[in-house]
Amino acid sequence: MEKSEKIEKDKNAQSTFSKNIFVLGAILLASFIMRMLSYASLTADGGITFTGYDEFYHMRRILYTTFNFPHFLNFDTYINYPYGFEVGWPPFFDLLGALLALVLGGGQPDTHTVEFAGAILPVLLGILTIIPVYVIAASVFDRRTALVGAFAFAVLPAHVYVSRFGTVDHHVAEVFLSTVAYAFFILALKLAGESKLSLSSLKNVSSDKKLISPLVLSAVSGLFFSLLIFTWVGAPAFVSFIVLYALVQTTLDIKAGKESDYLFICSAATLFATLLFTIPLSAGAVRQGLEMSAMYLSWFQVVYVLIMLAGIFLLWGFSAFVSKKGMDWKYYPGVLIFISISGILFLRMFSAEYYAFIVEGLRFFSGKGEYISTIAEAVPLFLTGQGKLTFSAVLGSFGPSFLVALAGFFLLILESKSEKSKPECIFFLVWTLFYAYLALSQRRFTYLFAVNVSILTAYTLMILLDSLDFEKEVRKLVKPGKKTEKNSESIPQTGKKVSLKTRSKSKIRQGTESKGKTAEPDYFKLVSGVALIGFVFVSSIWIGVAFAKDATSIGPEWQDSLEWLEASTPETSYYLEPSETPEYGVLSWWDYGNWIVYVGKRPAVSNNFQTGVEDSANFFLTDSEEEAKTIIEKLNIKYIITDTLMAEGKFSAITEIAGKNISDYYEIGTVKENTGLRTVVTPKKAFLHTQIYKLHKLDGTSLGNFRLVHESAMNTTENESGKENTVKVFEYVKGATFSGTVNPNETVMATLELRSNTGRTFVYQKGDVADEKGLFEITVPYSTESTGNGVHATSDYSLTAGENSTLTEVQVTENDILNGSRIELNIPD
Repeated sequence: MEKSEKIEKDKNAQSTFSKNIFVLGAILLASFIMRMLSYASLTADGGITFTGYDEFYHMRRILYTTFNFPHFLNFDTYINYPYGFEVGWPPFFDLLGALLALVLGGGQPDTHTVEFAGAILPVLLGILTIIPVYVIAASVFDRRTALVGAFAFAVLPAHVYVSRFGTVDHHVAEVFLSTVAYAFFILALKLAGESKLSLSSLKNVSSDKKLISPLVLSAVSGLFFSLLIFTWVGAPAFVSFIVLYALVQTTLDIKAGKESDYLFICSAATLFATLLFTIPLSAGAVRQGLEMSAMYLSWFQVVYVLIMLAGIFLLWGFSAFVSKKGMDWKYYPGVLIFISISGILFLRMFSAEYYAFIVEGLRFFSGKGEYISTIAEAVPLFLTGQGKLTFSAVLGSFGPSFLVALAGFFLLILESKSEKSKPECIFFLVWTLFYAYLALSQRRFTYLFAVNVSILTAYTLMILLDSLDFEKEVRKLVKPGKKTEKNSESIPQTGKKVSLKTRSKSKIRQGTESKGKTAEPDYFKLVSGVALIGFVFVSSIWIGVAFAKDATSIGPEWQDSLEWLEASTPETSYYLEPSETPEYGVLSWWDYGNWIVYVGKRPAVSNNFQTGVEDSANFFLTDSEEEAKTIIEKLNIKYIITDTLMAEGKFSAITEIAGKNISDYYEIGTVKENTGLRTVVTPKKAFLHTQIYKLHKLDGTSLGNFRLVHESAMNTTENESGKENTVKVFEYVKGATFSGTVNPNETVMATLELRSNTGRTFVYQKGDVADEKGLFEITVPYSTESTGNGVHATSDYSLTAGENSTLTEVQVTENDILNGSRIELNIPD
């Protein structure tokens, strides 16, 4: 009978495993469908567009890498024009995209196939992340919680947002690789504890498979950490977390009188494997020589992992010393924290470079930095860009799951206070605090915190549902009136004599269970359980679907202008061979640089790496056309692109980077209305003199070297201020110069009527005041002949001097404008 019981048990286990696989497969399918909801909007025109800003530069690298595989784009002359820029992004994500493109294209993919591969890659990585989420939840809790946690993660908006079709960014790879690395480390910890892994037991490691497993799992964890380093420059912080956890866990072990060999063996194996795998990966991508840099792949990452490995041995050795001496457990964290602070101070004294790396890293993860305050996604989770309290970001990222997870976190803390708390549980708690800090400091890190929020949501939900006997009540509803088997068949036959008392109790218990199974379901519990599930998941699904569907980032006005830029301006060289400097560059605000490079296929002065931002800010804020020309000529710029947001919502970021105050340009006040207080923003005179105002608001009609050549169609999409967003493209030209003689100190005005590509008419007017000799000069940027540009003259120039002197029908050729010709005029008295 023992054999039959074992067979029955194996069958039940296999049945449960099959059901779990089926449910997990359904979750993966649902996750895939949800993340593909953006497909329709991003492929509506027959091509493929992408969301966001960084995505377009990732696509540029994937495109380059596909046609030069396995070489990737490291230095690019199409950004930070005309100097070029060394790209700090590690290449693994882009290599994956290129590899996928080569597979889908049979080794010779066209551009559309490459773009599809880039667009589908985040979806694939996103749904694959569900598997390690399941593994972690099952290891820390149980399989039921793991399934619910996997579903919570599949629909959580914070992760859906970074793993939609078209979101070609390495953030989804950060989540996948870090979660896999932590999942293998948790499994290693769990098996090490179960197999009693210790220094003495390592002698039998070759013969005992139970001892080999945690070591192998630790090594695999290290492999994924090294791939994470090869994906994101912030990865060393995730490696450091292993040391942080080891400090916390060892402190708890010393307090409880436990050995920590299992922990240090797993940690050392993980970090040693990370070091071994990082060396060859870094060696193929590091900068020349032995230069160290935390912002680029260099030997810094190798040295950093080596330091972390040394840190583990320090923790290990000191824990043995504390235990041997029978010291109070508080000495352990106290002394180590003191040593760490002393080490940082020592570093400041003897290695300013490494100290700067640490400080800059801390500033980055805390949301501080030279330009980081101008990035909307880098503000704290509960604050607006203006420092006001807000809950919109946390609700948009997590929905009600945040509150449910918060409750679960405190419940888990209470449960972990027991001395029997498992290392994997402590790991999960410390990991959650680590990610919570990142998300609270910068809301963009909510995509990382989504893993922990999902698992904690499932943990809390299962506690509540179990308290309602929800699963039992569902079974009653699905299979009403189900009878139990006869009591005699239900009593286990083990061949041993069973006492009457035991048999009697068994009958009573089974009779009670039988009655329970034939009872009607408790509809109050069922409704309460369904309400709980709905409260947690309905809003998450709703927000996630909205994120997925509303995926387009480039509005039609920018798409139109960038397509015009590619088709109607002189083509620049070296687009897929960016080792040489192209013929000219395009100036706009840094938000749009990647769009200009990828969609417009033109070099950009400033892009989303915040390159060239000072020059861009100074150009748009200057009140002097001569100073503006100096910047343009220094950078060899031919086109300038503006939009409504640059003159409104983004203007504060422009002033900040230029070292100015927004209050110098706008009067900001509040007025009381029936509905409450309303903020009123009134431009000052200084704003009316800026280059951005003269160009975008006045069409450059008072400037002599800048001419409007294209504007986006009118009645386009609304910007964040609720107003229509218009994009305008200006060309920098030498301009033709009118010169002549009139009465001394007399005002001379040149006027030209124009029509834009949208059919809008406007008037160009430029004047000058003659000197004491009556000499005047007026430089104008428009010709009176048809040039094929969308913006063209509908009249000849007319010049007036004083009130009565007028010269009409003055014609200017395009060659005059491009060559800077001087045109002598004689205005009649």
